[in-house]
Parts: sequence; C-alpha cells; structure tokens
Amino acid sequence: MAKITQHRFLQATKGKIIMGFFLASLALLMAWAVNKIALQKILTTVENISTPNDRLRMVNKLSHQIAGLDQVQKNKALKDPDNYSQFFKESKRLKLVVDTLKKLYAKDTVQFRRLVSIQKLLNVRDRQFIEYLKVREGLVNNKSYADEVAKLNEMVSTRFRGADSTILTTKTTTSTTTLEPEAEKSKGFLSRLFGKKKAEVYKIISEELQVKRDTVSGLSEDSIIRNMEVSLKAIAQEQQVKIQRFLKREIVLANANNVLTQQMLDILKKVEAEAVAQIGKNGQVAKELVNEGISQISAIILAFFLLTGILLYFILTDISKSNRYRAALEEAKEEAEYHGKAKQRFLSNMSHEIRTPLQSILGYAQIVSQQTNPSKKDLNAIYQSSSHLLQIANEILDYNRIISGEFSFTNQSFNIHQILTEVVAVMRPLAEEKSLRLVAAFDLDDLTYINGDPFRLKQILFNLLGNAVKFTLKGEIVLAVAYKQQGAQLHFNFSISDTGIGFAKTDVDRIFNEFEQVESPEKKTINPTGTGLGLSIVKSLVEQQGGRIVAKSEEGVGTVFNFFLTYSLSEQTTVDHLNLTTQPITDTGKVWIIDDDHLILELCELIFTQQHIAFQSFDKAEAVLNAAVDEEVKYVLIDMRLPDMSGLTLYHLLKKRIDRTVKFYAITAQVLPDERESILQDGFDGLIMKPFRAEELLSIFEKTKPVEIGLEIDWSTIEKMTFGDPQLFDKIVDRFKQDCLADMSLLKKAMQNNEVQNSRLIVHRLAGRLGQIGAKALAKDFRMMELKVAADSDSGQKEEINILLVRLDQLLSSIDEKIM
Repeated sequence: MAKITQHRFLQATKGKIIMGFFLASLALLMAWAVNKIALQKILTTVENISTPNDRLRMVNKLSHQIAGLDQVQKNKALKDPDNYSQFFKESKRLKLVVDTLKKLYAKDTVQFRRLVSIQKLLNVRDRQFIEYLKVREGLVNNKSYADEVAKLNEMVSTRFRGADSTILTTKTTTSTTTLEPEAEKSKGFLSRLFGKKKAEVYKIISEELQVKRDTVSGLSEDSIIRNMEVSLKAIAQEQQVKIQRFLKREIVLANANNVLTQQMLDILKKVEAEAVAQIGKNGQVAKELVNEGISQISAIILAFFLLTGILLYFILTDISKSNRYRAALEEAKEEAEYHGKAKQRFLSNMSHEIRTPLQSILGYAQIVSQQTNPSKKDLNAIYQSSSHLLQIANEILDYNRIISGEFSFTNQSFNIHQILTEVVAVMRPLAEEKSLRLVAAFDLDDLTYINGDPFRLKQILFNLLGNAVKFTLKGEIVLAVAYKQQGAQLHFNFSISDTGIGFAKTDVDRIFNEFEQVESPEKKTINPTGTGLGLSIVKSLVEQQGGRIVAKSEEGVGTVFNFFLTYSLSEQTTVDHLNLTTQPITDTGKVWIIDDDHLILELCELIFTQQHIAFQSFDKAEAVLNAAVDEEVKYVLIDMRLPDMSGLTLYHLLKKRIDRTVKFYAITAQVLPDERESILQDGFDGLIMKPFRAEELLSIFEKTKPVEIGLEIDWSTIEKMTFGDPQLFDKIVDRFKQDCLADMSLLKKAMQNNEVQNSRLIVHRLAGRLGQIGAKALAKDFRMMELKVAADSDSGQKEEINILLVRLDQLLSSIDEKIM
C-alpha cells in the first residue's frame, strides 16, 4: 500500500512540485558544503603560501651570519686580542643553526652532506683564524724588532757617548708600508650581497735615524756603522718573513671564508628553489582546489537543472494532460449535449422521413383493399413508398452520419420524370386528406435521364411538400420544376408554393436554423410538437450538393420555397437496366432455404416459382441437417437467427457435408457495416438483407446479359383515334395496360406448362396490340417470335420470350409515367 501511495504521490503534480523544491534545497545545501570545504582548503593553502619557509629563513640568517663572521671576529680581536673565547661564540651560534638545518634536511642527503661540510669548514676556519690571530699578533706587537733597535741604540750611545761634539745633526725618518691581499675573482650576486664588502689593508711602519757627523771623525766609526747595517738587514729580513707569513694566513682565511660562503650560497639557492617550487606547487594546489570546487558546484548545478528540467517536463506534461482532460471533459459535455440534441434531431428527422412514405403506404393500401381488381398505379405507389422507406431505414443505420449532419451522395443516371411522378403520387393522398389540391407543373420538354442523386432529391421534395401540406389549411400546393441547359450542365429550379399560414419576413433567416421555429397561434394549433429540424436538413442537403435555397413568405398568404441544383445530362437515353424479377436466369440449380419465418419462406417460394427455380424450404436447422444431400443443390440461403441453432453454426455443419462449389448466402437483418463484414469474414459468399426485393433475392443467380430496348411509342395514332379527348385517351391506354398484363400472366403459365400453341396465340395477340398502340419496334419483335414458335417449339425460345416480356413490362411502366 505504501508503494502505491508513493507511486501516486510521485505521479501527482503536487508531488512533483514538492520534489522539485526538495531537489532545489538539496542542490543549494550541497553547493554550500562544497564551497565551504573548497574555501577552507584554499585558505589553508594560502596560509601555507604566506607562511615564511623555516629552512629558507634559517639559511638566509645563516648566510648573513657567515658573511659577517669574519668582520665580527676581527672587531672582537682588535678590542680584546687576548680573549679567544669571544671569537668562538659566533662560531658556536652558527654551528647550532647548522644543526637545526641538518634536522630540517634530514631526508635530503645532498643538503645534509653540504651542512656537514659547512660544520667542518667552520671548524677549519676556527683553527685558521687562531693561527691568523697569532701571526697578526706577532706582526702587530713586533717585540723582537723593538729589542733589536734598543740594542743598537744602546751600542751607539755607549760607544760614542764622548763624541757627541762631532755630530752636526740628527734626523729621524718614519715610513709606512701598506699591504693589500690579492684581488679575488668576480663574485656572484649573492656573494656580493652576503660577502664582506672590502678586504682588510695592513700597514707596516718603519723608523730611520739619520745622524750627520763631522767628516773628520766619521772615519773612526765605519766599523760601527757596518755592524749596524748588518743588524738592520737581519731585522728587515725577519720582518719580511713575518709579513709573508701573515699574508699567507690572511689568504688562507679568506679562501676558507669564500668556500664557506659559496657553500652557504649553494644551500641558499637550493632552499630558495625549493621554496619557489613549493610556492608554485601550493599555487597549483590552490588552482586545483578552486577548479575542483567549481567542477563540483557545476556538476551539482547541472544535475539540479537536469532533474529540475525533467520534473518541469513532467509537471508541464501533467498540466497539459489536465488541460487535455479538462478540454476532453468540456468536449464530452458539449458532445453529450450535442448528442442529446442530435437524438432529438434524429427522431425528428425520422419523423419527417418515415411518416410521409408510411402515410402513402397506408393511404394506397386502404384504397387497394377496397378495389376488386387493384390498380397497378395504386400498387406502384405503395411499392415506391416502400422502397423509399427502405432506403431511409438503411440510412438510419449510419447514426454517426445522421447526427453529424453530413450526408453521403451518389451520382447515378435516373429518370427525372419518374422521380417527380413518384413524389407527387406519394404526396397526393396526404393533400387530398385535407382537401388540398396538389398541382404538378413540370417544364422539362423531352428531358428524361440526368446524372445526380435521386434519393436526396426525393428527400428534399418530401420535406418541403410535407411542410406545405402540414401548414396549409385550404387552397393548393404547387410543385413547379424548370431547368436551363448550359452545355452538359442542367441548372434546375424547384419551386414549392402553398397558400398556408406563412410567416413574417423577419423570420426568413431563422427558419433554416436547427431547432428554430416561427411562433404563431396558427402554428401552435397545426404543429404543436414540431422540432424545427426539417428545413435545416433540407438546407444542408441542398448546400452539400452545391446548391442554394431561398424562401419568401407573407403571413396569412402563403410561402414559396425555391431551391437550385445543378445536374448533368446523362448520355443514356434508353433504359439502362432490366427488372430483375423478369430478367432471364441462365443457370440456377436447386436452392435450399432455411428460415423460421414462414412469411419469408412463402415469399421466396413465390419468387422462385415465378422464375421456374427448383427449391426446398426448411423452417428448422434440424430438418435440413437430417435431409439427404442433394447433388443438384447449388445455393443455400440461411437465416442467421434460427431458434434452435445459429446460422453460423449451421453453415459450418453444412459446409462439411455439401460440395465445396455450393454457395452459401446469409439472410439477415444485421445490416450494420461491422456486422456485414463479420458475416462475410466467417465464410459466406454473400448477404441478403431484410427486407429484400425479388430482384435482390434473384441477384445471387447468373442472368442473361440485359439488352437495350426501345420504348418509343407513337402516340399520334391513339390521339387520332380519340380525336384529342383525354378521357377517352386514358380509357384506351388503361385498357391496353390491363390486357397486356393479363396476356403476360397467361403467357408465363403457358410456357410453364409447355403449351406451345397457346403461347403462340398469346404472342400473336400481344404483337397486334402493340402495333395498334404505336409501339412498332416491340410489336415487330413479338411478330418475329410468333414465327419462331410456329416454326419450331424449341425450349430455348422461352428465354427470348422472357426478354420480350421484360421489355413489355418496361413499356407499361413508361406509359404510367406518361399518363400520370
């Protein structure tokens, strides 16, 4: 249950929105955490970069101390030359720094060895510095030199103490000798920076005593002078040796300082390089941290936008679905309302369409029931009304088309005179019931066959004439038809006028709208239950055929409807098809009929008997299954709804017993397209839909190819005989029709009984009658048939006689159209 709830929660728009906010909060929290961690790492790196390098600092300090070590020690030596312990304090301090650096460079063997060598150099330098101090002390103090000079002075003063009078002048001269060390090679930048600025300069001071004596007494002193010169030379040589020794010590000490300084500079450069590399490394680490943080934040933001986009898509999809569902609900509501109105429109349409032919059927059936010999004219009116009613019933099945207001149209050749005559024949009884006169005014000249939809034309005329009859209390109704020809196009003007209650001119635009009715006291009395759909249907039928309809009316005077339709001229000037009930059938074989409706069985038996077709009827499925298999059976007609077994089951059982060449046809009232398709898919060869006409039943058989027949009658012969009297003309024509119908029936029976002479006599009688009425072409054909029958009684002549009978029947139908 929890999973279902969670699933529904995530599917709901509210759940997706909450999830979106949760993801946004999570993304912000993760971005904050990543920023915090990255900034902390960057701060640590910056601190590492900004913190001075201990090794670099100590090496720098050590280099400065080493550079100043010589100067410091020499200054202390000048101030306190006898205290050597002061000299080694700086050396010890430097050694401690070196020890510290050794710990820092414990893992760097190269630097560690350099530091060890620095310690050794410091020890060597200390020893050299002690030697240097000793040499310097001996040179500076010069005690031996002073002792020698004192001896000389004492010797001279002792020897020549008495000879002072001989001395003329005495002069003492002091000379200073400056000693500089050799110039060192050019130093590097760091050597010049951290080394001593200038080498020390040593000065040697010499004093000379010049005594001028009297030349007379000088000779006695030559030996003394020579001794003094020897002593002085010895002194000078000794002094020169000391100076050379001092200079060597000075050079050795300077070299030691240079080596030590160079070592320190190397270490310093290495440390500086390491520091610079570490700074670069730290900078690179900082960059990597920044880039990593940016990448992580970008990934979070990208993932957030991706998930947000997906959620947004689902949310928008839900919204779109909601909108579609809302629109679908609104559409369903509108469709329900529309279907409600459509049902009303459907029922009203059926009321308009069905009541008119039903009224004609009832009226003519009542008339025929009162006649001893029913008139073919009245029977034909019933037949035409029934046919129209059947066509309406077939159209009712296409409910979707009916409620949508869209109609299907055919384009076929039809006899305009025949259609108009049928409409007038159907509507006349309705008019006569209300004592109204129905006038037909057709201005069609010799026009007969046109191309169009005859059923829709009858539908329009029935609606308009039905309204005219309904809303007319007295007077007349006129159906006028005229046309103009432009090439092959025929522009028809149909006019229906009445003397009914009419309506106001302001209502002209409203009467063609659905459910719109003109309100008037007379209307409420005449048609209180009308729906206002008849004229809207008429307008739709006219406009969908490319026509137009207009109405003119005046209250209390009447109404005129004019509609205009365009048809085309048909190339067919003769009958294009034969009545299938009399069309010769070439090959039938035997027919089995299985139906529980005895009226259907009797109708089929009557039709097959007239056509000389062998048959056998069964009212139960069990009866046909128990019957012996007849090899002459070629057709099996099965009702699909038998009481004891379905027609489909019976079909499968019979299919196993009967030869494969036998054709099976389903007799059914299931005439919906899906139902018909399903029956055919089950294996039936065809359908016979209830109600069916005789020609539809016989259409399953192979028939002789129809021939074109001429129906021209020269009416001038009869007109001359009657001297233009219409009543006498109608009487003669009616008598001709009755005699022909009687002879046709007798001829069929004679052929069925193989009465050759009787058949020849009837053919002779028909040929003469046709020639007298003016049907010369057909009379000639009957005369030729009479001669054939007289010469040879071949059974094949029956088919030719049947064809002649078909032509005669068609001629009689054309005569009906003429006199009506």
